[in-house]
Amino acid sequence: MKSIALLVPLLLLPLAPGCDSEGVTPVSPPPPPEWTCDAARFNGSDGCDCGCGAPDPDCAGAGSADPGTGVDNPTCDACVDVDGEAQSCISVTAALEAAGFIVSPAGTSDDGAELYDLTLLQLNDHQDAESGTHEQHLTLVHRGFDLPMNLISTGYSNFLGFDEDELTTLLEGNQLVLDKRFHNGNGDDFSHFTRKQVADDAHDVVVRLHDLYTSAWLGSGFSNGGVDMVSFRRHYPDDVDATVAFGAPFLVPEDERFLAFFDTVDATCQDRLEAIQRAALGAQRSAVEPAVLALAADELGDTFTRVEPARAFEASALSYPWLFWQYFGTPDDCAGLPDPAVATAEELTSAFFSVTSIFGAYPMSDAYLSFFGAYFYEVQQSSGWPALPRAALVEEGLIPADLIDMERGLVPEGVTAPEFDAAENSALEEFARLGDGVAFVYSDQDPWAVGAVTPAARSGNVRFDVTSGNHLATFSSLSEPDKAALSAFLEANLGVEIP
Repeated sequence: MKSIALLVPLLLLPLAPGCDSEGVTPVSPPPPPEWTCDAARFNGSDGCDCGCGAPDPDCAGAGSADPGTGVDNPTCDACVDVDGEAQSCISVTAALEAAGFIVSPAGTSDDGAELYDLTLLQLNDHQDAESGTHEQHLTLVHRGFDLPMNLISTGYSNFLGFDEDELTTLLEGNQLVLDKRFHNGNGDDFSHFTRKQVADDAHDVVVRLHDLYTSAWLGSGFSNGGVDMVSFRRHYPDDVDATVAFGAPFLVPEDERFLAFFDTVDATCQDRLEAIQRAALGAQRSAVEPAVLALAADELGDTFTRVEPARAFEASALSYPWLFWQYFGTPDDCAGLPDPAVATAEELTSAFFSVTSIFGAYPMSDAYLSFFGAYFYEVQQSSGWPALPRAALVEEGLIPADLIDMERGLVPEGVTAPEFDAAENSALEEFARLGDGVAFVYSDQDPWAVGAVTPAARSGNVRFDVTSGNHLATFSSLSEPDKAALSAFLEANLGVEIP
């Protein structure tokens, strides 16, 4: 089977650099600096981000009136315009610092966009100054203060970094990737982990930057990040001008609607997946299980202390067909599946591991649970999770009836599992159907699309569907007519012309 890039390269994901926050009390964001330069005189996109000691493309080749050694030295606040006249302005770094961020310049992109690592100290409860704090680690691709901003949620911690999203490229604008509270070590007080507080975190960021980035704001996200951005729009409808959610599922606990998905895909391919699943759990288990677990240890560095290895293997086998359709599912992928009736144990192991190792940490391993623990808390608190076809496997004695699957998962160690907030869950789904300014994109072969929302005719939301696509579908996956329609939606809601 053709391999694809890891969706979440857990083992390569370092914690973002921290800061010494001792004695720091979060306050309301300061007002933006007063611009005294005339942007138009620089013949550039904003004219107010000239760096010291080097020409700035926004200044049409002009540089600092007082050259220094740093490209973006906030101590230098004088730039010259195209006529050679000094103009007082402030660097991007200084502007971001004035907005309350700790700023680390990270170079430039291939096309010259400025890259910044940002750290922001935020309250655990934005309505309670005594609630403690957590750090949010953001990444900014800056092209100009007067260009559109694409605000992105991954739904997890910030693993996207400076990788540019297709919508950012489409808008020829800026990009800011959000972090998410209590993921990857950035805070641990789960009594304050709610969808509203996650939305409050995003709102705090936008309030600090909205007067700096004065063009249109787009909110976008994939999968759980798409759900986050819909929730953000529900709570703060005026913070962004439009929202695009890719593959965003809306579901309830143990959602049985998902059981029927496997009857809608290619029957021959699904039969082969189930045959591999049963062989791995049954006749070939004695060979496949130890081989798979050895690969998890050797190639991924995984350990299994919280969930014993046999249960982790069973959980991955239960989700094997689901994962195949979620991330693979092309005719070539189906054609490459071995026939368990004649396949060797090595061939079955390869077919099994290539799918179940997609996250970069093996399902239910210690690393997997560490990364996804906060997500599983959210799943059990307000998001819900899909039911998986397990009844026949239990009846055949291939898995235990009480097996904890990798869709519900386990909350972090030492954290009490929350009660499900049915009211929040229902309100969010209703907003997705009846709200305004959201474009949903789903794929017909993505199992998560069973939880797709269909906007009501009277709403201002729209939906597009990718044919023969999976959970990794993006803007470029759409048909040409749908690309044009989504572009028109963005132009209308953002008030900008898309090149």
